[in-house]
Amino acid sequence: MMANNWRTKKEIMTNYGYSEATFYNRCKECSQLPDYRDAIIHDGGQRTYVDENKFQDFLRYRSEQYRKRMLDPHLKEGK
Repeated sequence: MMANNWRTKKEIMTNYGYSEATFYNRCKECSQLPDYRDAIIHDGGQRTYVDENKFQDFLRYRSEQYRKRMLDPHLKEGK
């Protein structure tokens, strides 16, 4: 375990059940959002670390966006 709740790519893939493709897709999506881009830490081209606390915030945001997209259109009108 690293300091500051940072995790390695391997740890995130194992803990979240991600394939390598899913890991990189989540990192790309996370990096494109200004509020969450600092969750992905690139140490040169060789290593990628993830600030797990910030990454979990991103996953909560992602989940909320999914929920909003899936919400019944009749209910959306009242929002």
